[in-house]
Amino acid sequence: MLTAWPADDEAVVLAIARHDTTAEDVYTTLLAALDLTVPEEERQKPPCCDDEGNPPIDEATALEIADALTRHARPRRRRT
Repeated sequence: MLTAWPADDEAVVLAIARHDTTAEDVYTTLLAALDLTVPEEERQKPPCCDDEGNPPIDEATALEIADALTRHARPRRRRT
């Protein structure tokens, strides 16, 4: 699950997907949505919070990522 914090009192779930090395991996989906290439070196996970335990708040980045993922999403068929 990818989350972002546009404000100190708001969290947005950006994507829910597998967290492994498959084509549906959440980071592969994210990089494709942002039109970035997958780096060859192993991913370095940034800290989730600052020294005081607060999430990294960045409204512009959160909205940019959310918009990119929305544009990238494929329509899914409903089972009937």
